[in-house]
Amino acid sequence: MPALRFAVFGKSRLAAARCHALTASEAAKIVNTWSTEQVSSLSDTDWHEMLDPAQIDAAIFALAPDISARAARIALEKGIHVLSELPGGETVEDIINLREAERDSGAVLKFGCGLRYHGSVQQALGLMQAGEFGKLLTARAAYGHAGPPSGALVTPSILIGLAIHMLELLHRFCGPFESVKAMSDGAPERSENVLALLKTGSGALVQLHSSATSWRQTFRLELGFEHGYIWLDGHTPGLEGYGPEMLIHARVERTRSGEVLPNPDETVREFAGQDTAREELEEFLAAIAGTSPLKHGTSHQAFDAINIAHRICAACETWA
Repeated sequence: MPALRFAVFGKSRLAAARCHALTASEAAKIVNTWSTEQVSSLSDTDWHEMLDPAQIDAAIFALAPDISARAARIALEKGIHVLSELPGGETVEDIINLREAERDSGAVLKFGCGLRYHGSVQQALGLMQAGEFGKLLTARAAYGHAGPPSGALVTPSILIGLAIHMLELLHRFCGPFESVKAMSDGAPERSENVLALLKTGSGALVQLHSSATSWRQTFRLELGFEHGYIWLDGHTPGLEGYGPEMLIHARVERTRSGEVLPNPDETVREFAGQDTAREELEEFLAAIAGTSPLKHGTSHQAFDAINIAHRICAACETWA
């Protein structure tokens, strides 16, 4: 089978890693790359001409969400497979339109949910699914950045920007969510801090703090269960300063009379950086070949993430 022909649109750290993965793969090759500046002002007609299925089989989009959604829809309608960075669109409607194009064309649509491939996440899910920790009761998530992020992919909202990856992960561990309450320090679409309280159908309570003023780069997810806890802290590779990547878990300890003892013995493991771009590409290629369905980064998962982000924005009260 000949190598699939890829075109890469835009620039980001993740896009660069995907280019390295494509170069190393025997099943794929890069036939063209386009910078953000070269495509940012293209019309739909321009995109139709550029996205030619006679020349490319798949496209990777690392563009601003509004541009990415428009270009990805055109690519899918022409039968070109798409790998797009989250959020992949500005609105819920953007993702719905992409899902419709995916369904009608039969092309593969995958979103970059890179955190799902991390060792700490995979092991935490394994511990949770084994059932020894019991029912999930609470989750506390913090995603903090030292100042507003910059770059071509930045969105005005920190929820649709950086925090979309945490929201996607919260859906994986806790979702779906039935109730949403939130507060922000300004208009939710342009605030620097958003606090959200979410409740699942099973009654688990989830707290999220997304911040552009944490100053210390922070990625932390604390999961509380009936019989213990699982914490994820940091991720590598990732944006600079978010490491090391740690997984901490402990089971509840009790006295002979059944009283709970505080501060149980913990198991701590540190994870080295891993090639998530290679794993992501392998899954994408397998889905295109029809040998294995997508597990991570499906359009349904992207819909869940952007939907809860907009539900939080809609629920936001502004501090006086």
